[in-house]
Amino acid sequence: MLTIEGTVPQSNKDTIDLKITFIQADISSTIPNLDDPVVISIQTGELLVRKVLLDPGSSADVLFYSTFQKMKLYGKSMQPSFGELVGFSGEKIPIKGYIWLKTTMGDTPLSQTIDIQYLIVDCPSPYNIILGRPALNMFRVVVSTLHLCVKFQAQDGKIATLHSDRQQARKCYNTSLKNPM
Repeated sequence: MLTIEGTVPQSNKDTIDLKITFIQADISSTIPNLDDPVVISIQTGELLVRKVLLDPGSSADVLFYSTFQKMKLYGKSMQPSFGELVGFSGEKIPIKGYIWLKTTMGDTPLSQTIDIQYLIVDCPSPYNIILGRPALNMFRVVVSTLHLCVKFQAQDGKIATLHSDRQQARKCYNTSLKNPM
């Protein structure tokens, strides 16, 4: 497990737990889901970022360097960092740095905004961002790969639902099959 020093993120200790359930009506497609990833769009800073993979198996929140460059974050700079991310097959990818960005999931009024610390890596990826367990836990997101959606408690105390963008997910999946890392 890799920890980067920085500002401590806000705590969710005072948040009341609401019951989150998934029902058949949460499935938004008539096509059966066999292996599609959950891919959504999020707001990071002033930009809408598409092709964001929600990966409960990842121990890091990753912003790919190519996306970082396209975001043109003039007011924010990447903080230097050293170390590597290790993939499930043992491949090692050096960390270029990290950055804290205000990240919004959902649309107002069913949204939530949190400061997320992203590790920046320079490697090919069909995704722009990977939200792993740190961000998913801070957002208190429940991911359903069966329903291809996520639910979380929005700022107003209601449950928000975001459906995966299946078209973007399939493009990313097909790209990763053609160009494995």
